[in-house]
Amino acid sequence: MALKVESTMSRPLSEMIGRVVAGRYRLDGLLARGGVGAVYSAEHLPSKTQVAVKMLLPGLADAAHLAERLRREAKAASLLDHPNIVEVLDLVAEQDNLYLVMELVRGRSVGELLDAGPLSVRRALVITRQALEGLSCAHSNGMIHRDIKSENLMLVQVGEAGHEHERVKLLDFGLVKLVGDAVGEVGGAKLTQTGVVFGTPAYIAPEQALGRVVDHRVDLYSLGVVLFEMLTGRTPFRSPDAATLLRMQVSAPIPALASVVPGRPWCTAPLEQLIARSLAKQPDQRFTDATEMIAVLDAAFRSLDHLPAGI
Repeated sequence: MALKVESTMSRPLSEMIGRVVAGRYRLDGLLARGGVGAVYSAEHLPSKTQVAVKMLLPGLADAAHLAERLRREAKAASLLDHPNIVEVLDLVAEQDNLYLVMELVRGRSVGELLDAGPLSVRRALVITRQALEGLSCAHSNGMIHRDIKSENLMLVQVGEAGHEHERVKLLDFGLVKLVGDAVGEVGGAKLTQTGVVFGTPAYIAPEQALGRVVDHRVDLYSLGVVLFEMLTGRTPFRSPDAATLLRMQVSAPIPALASVVPGRPWCTAPLEQLIARSLAKQPDQRFTDATEMIAVLDAAFRSLDHLPAGI
């Protein structure tokens, strides 16, 4: 049955604050609003624990399809138990609306950090490595994210006071593509098809831009774009026109780091190799998997040993 989003969701998003969903989740504050959904901080009343609740926006033209995508996201992410992937706790339906309940992660996205400019090279590599650990878990469970971008990498502080460290959390498995045994585990109607482009143009892999069949290597490409962006403050290809961006992903030469940020002592050969292989146009020229990319990333990190610690 198609979900009706216009009922309780017709009120302004701020008016949802204070409402109790499914008798156990009280919405306490609006955290974020995207193109099709909103995320609230909430309290799980029985346990007094803090969670995040994601729901669809009102008045969406394709509410039934988006609701199925939300169900798919919940089922897919619930199979993944990894410290670098946001944990899905519950999926509840109430008054023809769906609510996806997740662990509450308070922090800043990589995209937000980049508003202030590039990151230090070592920090960028550590963030990328953690994201690869999360992707390795997803890929080994038959899931391809397909929308890795700087906004979907959340950085949170974990650990005891005085000994905190930064942890990456992969967000938003709403565009997940399932392969192998994961199809049977998650089930549901097929949401993807050849010839349809999914993803974000500035981060999308060439085969994704062409609407071809994809595998886990599209995520490695997209993460390579994020790493390039963290190092330089810009994505490899830029255009205000989405169609132009897609064409550039398919055919434009990969810019070398040294050409974008000349004179930087951290533009070592191993780091250039890491970028070049992750952004290769042909999937078989990229890394075989996240584990292989981690090995090359570690070599790139070691190549910085001769540089001052703050770089």
